[in-house]
Amino acid sequence: MKKEFTTLMLILIGLTGVKAQDVQLVTLQKGEETQVFYGADAFIEAMAAADHGNTITLTAGTFNATNITKAVTIYGAGYETNVDKEKLAEEPEKYPTRINGNFDIALDSIEGRPAEGLYIEGIYSNKTITVQNKLVAASFIKCRFGFFKFGNVSDGGTKSEDCSFIHCRIADRFFPGESKSMSIINSIINAFLGTYNERSTIMIQNNIIIGLADKLEGGVLKNNIIGDVYFQDLENFTGDYYHSLSNYPVYTNIATFHNLFGNKRALDSVITKDGNWIDTNWATILFGESGIKEYSDTYSYQLTEEAKKTYLGTDGTEIGIYGGETPFSPILTIPRIIKKEIAPKTENGKLKVNIKVEIGNNFL
Repeated sequence: MKKEFTTLMLILIGLTGVKAQDVQLVTLQKGEETQVFYGADAFIEAMAAADHGNTITLTAGTFNATNITKAVTIYGAGYETNVDKEKLAEEPEKYPTRINGNFDIALDSIEGRPAEGLYIEGIYSNKTITVQNKLVAASFIKCRFGFFKFGNVSDGGTKSEDCSFIHCRIADRFFPGESKSMSIINSIINAFLGTYNERSTIMIQNNIIIGLADKLEGGVLKNNIIGDVYFQDLENFTGDYYHSLSNYPVYTNIATFHNLFGNKRALDSVITKDGNWIDTNWATILFGESGIKEYSDTYSYQLTEEAKKTYLGTDGTEIGIYGGETPFSPILTIPRIIKKEIAPKTENGKLKVNIKVEIGNNFL
């Protein structure tokens, strides 16, 4: 915690006298040494200078994308704008951290073995992120992604092991590739792709999935809200193209427990199943009259009070993103500066500084 707060103070000092939305700043922590980079390419420069195990911290603002080649820890300022537009001029620290452009995750190996321990928290991306090499023990926390894919869908994808996505939003598509012991927890996913890959073992728990592919094989669905199950035409893939038809069943060997499906055929082929519900009017019965069946960055997906009592998961809490052991929250796990007031000049040799820090929601 002390090191994290020190990094915040370095960022604050670096931004003294300028508006947060006018300058991008990145710090690179290498042991006791801290390097500071400025500008739209600051993230690129920090990654080029980083080694495995270092920590990169980005302020609010938009940064040009770069391939991630080291198993580092990356902290952004979050993916949501937490105040209305009229107040952003007064509290610019509440802008999200945006990564502009497609990028790959292709970690350099260590003595011939995949590097482990990549950790990314609090960034916003609206482009395509592709995992190129086998990824091991990677965590993606409280991020907003566009299209996130482990390799290419058409060739079965990239291998991964012990990777997790927690409190994330995926606005386009998610493709898990050949994933061993992957976990997708308390997240919102627009389209969840899959391939016929019996070697995959994926725990998908307490999520909202607008559309799930019928080609997802080798996993457990538990306490989720799943709008539809669609046909994914693997034979006619061209690049990232996929064709979908709605109202298909979940693949046979997917175990399903206490999920609500908006597709009346969803469970026709499933062998292992218990405590599930099916209702084509799912959005209204769960979210009320204002419920939507599409993905939205701004929609909270809060269940009505009646739905919270009626649709309970395997642990007795509500299904969806606010149930389970780690209810959904966009608040970062580390403290962050949310307001700063710095005097324009010193008085009696002292500079008056007033900062407000939001305590991290570190329960993951």
